[in-house]
Amino acid sequence: SSSSSSSSSSSYGLPPFSPAVFGLLGASTIGLLECAHAGAGEGGGDPGVPASSKPVSDFDAMEELVRLERKKLEELLKGRGMQRGMYPPFTVSAKGQKITVKFRIPPTCEVSHLIVDLISHLGPKTEQHGGGSEMLVRAWDSAVAWQLTLNPLEWSKEVAGACSSGAKEQNNGNLCILIFESLVSSENCEIEFIKEGTFSSVELDALVSALRLAGEKADMKKALGRKPGRPAREKQNNTQVEKTIASLESMGVRVYGFDESYGAPLNCTISWDNIAGCEQQKREIEDTILLALQSPQVYDEIAQATRRKFETNRPRAVLFEGPPGTGKTSCARVIANQAGVPLLYVPLEAVMSKFYGESERLLGTVFSLANELPNGAIIFLDEIDSFAASRDSDMHEATRRILSVLLRQIDGFEQDKRVIVIAATNRKQDLDPALISRFDTMIPFSLPDQQNREEIAAQYAKHLKKSELMQLAEVTEGMSGRDIRDICQQTERCWASKLIRGQAGNDTEDLHLPPLEDYVKCAEVRRRTILEVSEKRNRTSDSNSVKDRGLLAVV
Repeated sequence: SSSSSSSSSSSYGLPPFSPAVFGLLGASTIGLLECAHAGAGEGGGDPGVPASSKPVSDFDAMEELVRLERKKLEELLKGRGMQRGMYPPFTVSAKGQKITVKFRIPPTCEVSHLIVDLISHLGPKTEQHGGGSEMLVRAWDSAVAWQLTLNPLEWSKEVAGACSSGAKEQNNGNLCILIFESLVSSENCEIEFIKEGTFSSVELDALVSALRLAGEKADMKKALGRKPGRPAREKQNNTQVEKTIASLESMGVRVYGFDESYGAPLNCTISWDNIAGCEQQKREIEDTILLALQSPQVYDEIAQATRRKFETNRPRAVLFEGPPGTGKTSCARVIANQAGVPLLYVPLEAVMSKFYGESERLLGTVFSLANELPNGAIIFLDEIDSFAASRDSDMHEATRRILSVLLRQIDGFEQDKRVIVIAATNRKQDLDPALISRFDTMIPFSLPDQQNREEIAAQYAKHLKKSELMQLAEVTEGMSGRDIRDICQQTERCWASKLIRGQAGNDTEDLHLPPLEDYVKCAEVRRRTILEVSEKRNRTSDSNSVKDRGLLAVV
């Protein structure tokens, strides 16, 4: 049955809970559950959303309030040790005189667990009905969406009196929580916290707890098994997805993030915590890629409101450019884990063929299969300069055709498909200008500075003191994160051989761990190797330049 009193029925919906879930709610909210059916209620506003009678009087003041609330929430998350990637992205915005915090509930999160956690944090304790906490729970259903709201008990008394007299209820600054899911698209399940004024410390604690719970990885199969109301066509979609993934893998394309997105968690979870430094790059990746994949409707709403002719503002192609070993490929692996969609790693050998016309056909097939995935995908092209170099007279015909296919595919993506191309290169100057112009965003990866080198060293040498990490960062100046990792690994191997041969000294505090001196020695060896390779490359380049000038003089 549908509710005629909901003002936002197009976006609000309730996940189809099993009777066991409502039994769980009944233990602490018995007598407080109301179901609204078609024709119930005369008001034009949503009975679950407290309305404000005050119009927006000062836009700048509300924007400042939103900024302060976002800052408080971010500081609280940081204080709890929750880094980006450990919780779903959230948005803080203003709706009239109210502040809202909204985030998407991932499929791995049990909605029933989320409800119990919120009620236990926000509801007053009671000794009746076996103890527990109480809040007002109201539910609506329709053919396309389900909706659930949680409100304080104090507000429920006001609602009862207002409904009996036919008047609109007043919020009086109370918090309202909405959980909604569209039955048309099973991936759209969101929770929204609405408050007139600022959030209290208790409400912020509940919000942080909800973000933590939503960010935890759970058994996807169990979560889906407790939601019998999901469309039956989802199983058919999963079968089609599995066929598409199998076709990609048979071509040599490596698929990452598929298991976690469609049924089984990955054995090794990769997060931003595995990558030290690169804070600016992490933020740009979240703003440009992850949020656009997780909340595309927000980006589309902005584009529809700002453009005469709607065209998506979500990125279709992003370029990672920078020296080798600075974290470009590692960030792509994290994106696959955080985005909730598969990442298709396309190695060069997967698309190159000796047969005429086969290479461009294979590349086109990869893009076609990616567009068949219902939730979209990320296509990652590493070392793109190897098959998309600048067009000139010396370019091979096969490479020219591959570049042409790549340019057409990036331009020809359908607007409603969530497919993003991520390309990585350490030779941006070799790329074709037409290809560079196709990238919506370019994220530079530079060599780590002193602070980032300390953080990277701490990842691989956590037993060293702060002062020792600073010394190691100083001797690795000009090196990449991969160089620092290799130095630490080489030090560990050398120290292990010393222990086996009994050559480790007795003057170290812990005989089982390598001291700073060994790390410094390996760093010096690495630096000499890098300098030798660089000098050899420069001599080769100078020699080629002399030969070219000689040929020109002869001509």
